[in-house]
Formats: sequence, structure tokens, C-alpha cells
Amino acid sequence: MMFRVKKHVLFFALCFIMAASAAAFAFLPVREAFVQIVFKQGSVLEARARDVLNTCEGAKYRPACYDQEIPNRTVDLSLADSFAVTKIVQRQDQNYWYCHVLGHKLSARETAKDPSKWEDVVAQCPSGMCSNGCIHGAFQERYRTEALAPPEAYALVPELREVCEERANWHPTGLEQATCYHALGHLAMYITGAEIHTAVDICRQVAVKSDGRDFTQVCFDGAFMQIFQPLEPEDIALVEGKNPGREGLYNFCKNFNGNARAACWGEGWPLFGEEIKTPQGLMKFCSTFSGAVEQNRCFSGMFYVLMAQFNLDEKKIVPFCGGISDARRGECFSQAASRLIETDYGLIEKAVGICNAAEQAGVGEECYQSLIGFSKFDFKRESAEALKFCEKLPDKWALICKSVR
Repeated sequence: MMFRVKKHVLFFALCFIMAASAAAFAFLPVREAFVQIVFKQGSVLEARARDVLNTCEGAKYRPACYDQEIPNRTVDLSLADSFAVTKIVQRQDQNYWYCHVLGHKLSARETAKDPSKWEDVVAQCPSGMCSNGCIHGAFQERYRTEALAPPEAYALVPELREVCEERANWHPTGLEQATCYHALGHLAMYITGAEIHTAVDICRQVAVKSDGRDFTQVCFDGAFMQIFQPLEPEDIALVEGKNPGREGLYNFCKNFNGNARAACWGEGWPLFGEEIKTPQGLMKFCSTFSGAVEQNRCFSGMFYVLMAQFNLDEKKIVPFCGGISDARRGECFSQAASRLIETDYGLIEKAVGICNAAEQAGVGEECYQSLIGFSKFDFKRESAEALKFCEKLPDKWALICKSVR
């Protein structure tokens, strides 16, 4: 995969080195001109970020303001530079790691320039940033259209089977590939006019691979999420009348089986408001269906969701997980820690800190083991981020981490 944002960061690191040596090379006009261009570009990105920060300084909820202002201030910039501005903002405001909605907007804008090149946009999406919202936006912009009749929707299946698979200019991590299939669930709702049963069937056809891999769960999650968490006005219009409401959710979800039912119930969590933000409320919510498939998916998914709902605040998630039943406590800590890394690689140390807290709660071993397992899914093999992750673990776990890479 092409990590243009990562390369951009390295590019600016090089610029600072060159700046320190500029006097020594003053006799080289070409190099001097190059340095001046570099600083000009750097100052442009810093200036855009400052404008965003100044505009949002007094906002009631700054992350929502950033989601709006960064696209407004980067209209003339490339996708890579737009994410570089985002990184500068994040560096100044540590409460803006979760920028999933922004990722949607930036990649959708880039895709809209030439929808036929949407796969190139996906290849440019930064890894380990904005909770992979960039991939979602590119997909949805490419296929955002009027609903298709069932024969036309099913005619897209052969193409959709391949779009999330590795190709010449895209070598996704497990997380990126799963995110892609999740986006296909959203997409299936667009092309079917939010006919959920047809969307679920399309997920079954595109997400089960001949080599045994099965991405149907994340695809189902995307389809049902579209009903309960629409983002844009057109999304709201798409699912008008489709949301069964809290009282009708159980009967609505009973119409599905297995993983599809699990996705239906789990993605309906917004209907339960603040209740699910307490250990007792979540235990009740996830125990509604008695099946192991539904319960296991509900708990693992909700521990992941709640980390974001708590604004990635370990002071909220640690006592929450401490209040969960013994059988689920380790899973709560490990899913929360994983969510931090999957939101942004810059949160590695914070993720390890969650497992440190899990150790105090008596489930540290489960948390560290799970987090190391997740890391093989989250990072590219032998990448700098993977090495950094291993090095931040306590000695015992660092050795185990490095041995499995």
C-alpha cells in the first residue's frame, strides 16, 4: 500500500535536517531553492492547521468543529497534505485522535474529482489514522447513486468480490481489509435502496472467500450500522422509516439468523443511549439474545465501541471494565486497548497502559496476549510501528511480541 502520509512525515523530517545544513550548501543554488520550497510548503500546512485550531478554539465540541473546518481549509490540497494538516491539529489537541468522520469527508472529496480512480484513493489512505474512515469515504463516494433494481445490484457482485482484495498498489493490513469489507456493507445499503435483506445477501456473496476467509460479520455490521448511525442528510433520507426504534428492535432482529442477527442487535446500540455506558446496562443489553453468537459478538463489539464513546479516555474505560463480570473483564480491557491502536498508531503507549491497568484488575495476561494477537492484524509485518509496539510492552511481553513477527 502507498503510505503517502507516512512518506510526507518523513519528508518533513528530512527538511529539518536540510535546514540545519543549509548554510553549508549555500553555494548550491538548486539545493537552496529546494530548501526554500520545502519551507514554503511546510509553512502552508502549519498555517492551515493554525487557522483550524483558532477557528475551533471556542467551539463547544472541538472534534466536530475540526471535522468541518479541516475540509474547508484544505480544498486546494492533496489528500496526503490534508491528512498532514490533520496530524498537525492532532499534535496540538490530543482529544482529536478519533477523526473517522473527517476521513470519510476527505477521501469522498478526493474520489469525487474522478470516481473512476477511487481505488487509487483507497491506496492513498493513511494507515493507522482516523480509525480508517478514509477507506469508507472512497467506497461510498464511488458507488453513491440512486438505488438499483435487484438484478442491477446483483450484477455488481463480481466486481465487489475483488475490491477489498490485495492488488498491485494496495497491500492492506488485516485491519484495512476488514475495514474495506465493512464499507461494503454500507455500500450494499446504498445500491439496494436500504433493502436490508438484499444487502445482507450481497454481503454473503462478496465476503466469503474461496480460501476460507469470511468477512461477512464486518460486512453485516456495516449494513446494519447504516440504519442506526446515518451520518449525512442523504444517509438519513436513505433509511427513513427503516429504523424499528428501541421497542421494535428485538422483533426486527429476530428476522435474521446467526451473525446477521448479532450485527442487527449490536449495531442497534444507539437506541439505548446512556444505559449501555454502565457495566450493568451493557450486561443487560448484550444478554437479550441467549445465543452464544449474538452474545459474543455483542460484548466484543460494544467494548470496542465504548472506547470511542468514552472519547478514548482511559479514566472512564478502566473503571467500566473493572465493573464487568469476571468472564468478560479481560475481553473488555483487551478490546479497549485494541481500539486505541486501531484508531491511531500514535496511541500505542496508551493502549499498553490499558493492559497495565488490566494487570491490576487481575486480567493482565489475557489483555497482553490478546493485544499482541491484535497487533498482527493491525500492523504491517516488520513495520516501524510494529517494532515500536513490541518495544513499549513490558519485557516479558516484548519478547513474545517480537518472536511472533
